[in-house]
Amino acid sequence: MFVGSHELTIDAKNRVSIPFSVRSKMNTDADGRGFYVVPGRRPGTLAIHPEKPFEAARKALPAADSLSAEAYEWRQWESAVAAFVDPDAQGRILIPDRLLRKAGIRGEVTLAGVGSHLELWNRADYTAFEDGKWPSYAQEREKAISEMNRLSADPARRT
Repeated sequence: MFVGSHELTIDAKNRVSIPFSVRSKMNTDADGRGFYVVPGRRPGTLAIHPEKPFEAARKALPAADSLSAEAYEWRQWESAVAAFVDPDAQGRILIPDRLLRKAGIRGEVTLAGVGSHLELWNRADYTAFEDGKWPSYAQEREKAISEMNRLSADPARRT
């Protein structure tokens, strides 16, 4: 489970360090060593998923020939833009320039834990997001917990 946020910098070679506190939470048997980088759910972010859970989730998806044209195109697109990255000895991952450019991410960044995966944000965008959540934290928490409890009661809706 990935939690917390880390202020980092993307270097001139498009490398970013995965902090030791994050890497130490990973189990190579269950999680693998590498990561898959895909566009994040929120525009302007990149999602960084541990290797083995990402592969297992994608293998569990319905067969391509059972999908609508739209769902197939989305799956085709996500697979084509995804990148597998393997940390070097210092824990740095090399993020393809095309993903960084399309997401608009450069320089000072925040790596945020989102439970099952990590998200890479421009630091200023993340700071604005975080600051915007504090004033309505109690109300949003109550609403989110209610939704998660409702969905948890339906095993078909868990992902």
